[in-house]
Parts: sequence; structure tokens; C-alpha cells
Amino acid sequence: SLSPDRKPNLDPPGSDSNITKDPVLYLTGSKKKDVNMASRKQQMLFAQATSPLKQVGMMCFMAYMFIGNSVQIFSIMMVLGLVASPITSIVNSGKVFVKDPAFPQLDVITPRLIYCLVFAGQFLFGLYKLNAMGLLPAHPSDWISTVPTPPSLEYSYGAL
Repeated sequence: SLSPDRKPNLDPPGSDSNITKDPVLYLTGSKKKDVNMASRKQQMLFAQATSPLKQVGMMCFMAYMFIGNSVQIFSIMMVLGLVASPITSIVNSGKVFVKDPAFPQLDVITPRLIYCLVFAGQFLFGLYKLNAMGLLPAHPSDWISTVPTPPSLEYSYGAL
């Protein structure tokens, strides 16, 4: 059964023993796999950058339709959500778009900028709603308490 003069087992016709060692490397070349994987990862980064666009658009549409310009507690809370959530998303964008050391050729900056621009649009719309509600100090009358009073040039006294 195990004699030293016995020949090693040959592969049957149409099969290759290299496939069982590393099927991915055998079926696709290493370079081709890396190029396809890098382009796929780049597409995934751009998809991830534009994915909050529908959410931001719906949030702005709901704020436009339902909040109005009246100052009520619900309106203020909704507008503060419009302003606060983009700030946290922009600050945490570095954790969303991490540079992959296996693919140094990936462009992470452009998708991150697109992601930040989407949330900057929501932030600007939130500021617009705050201004429309009159909660932003945008008029000179909002700063009247900081203007010094001019000295009096005339005095009036009551009659005795």
C-alpha cells in the first residue's frame, strides 16, 4: 500500500491541485484582484459619503413643512436638532472615513468632503430656520443693549 516506489497521485483530467491551495489567487491574479478591490472600495467610500443625502433632504423638508416660524418648544427642539446633528456628524467624519493601510491609493479626502458638505447644507438650513423664527441676533435692534447711551445735551426740571 505505501511502497516507496509508488508514484504520487496525479490530478484527474480537467482539475488542478493549485486551486485547492489558494483558489482566489489562482482564479484571479493578485494585481487584478487588488485593482478591482481598490475600485470597489473607492465606490463604497463615495456611496457612504452620499448616503446621508436622502436623510438630510427629508429632515429639511419636514422642518420646512411642519415647523413653521412660530416660537414653540417643539419648533425650537426640532431646529436645535437640525443644527446639532450635522455638527456631530462633521466632527465624527474622521471615524467614518478611515484610511485603509492595505489600500494606500484610496482617496479618502474627497468622499469625506462630500459627506461634510451634505451635513453643512443641513446646518445652513437649520440656521435659516433659526433666523426665520427670530432666534438669531441678526438685526441691529438685537444688540441695542450693548450700544452706549449718548450723553444728555439738555436737561429739564419740573416747575416749583
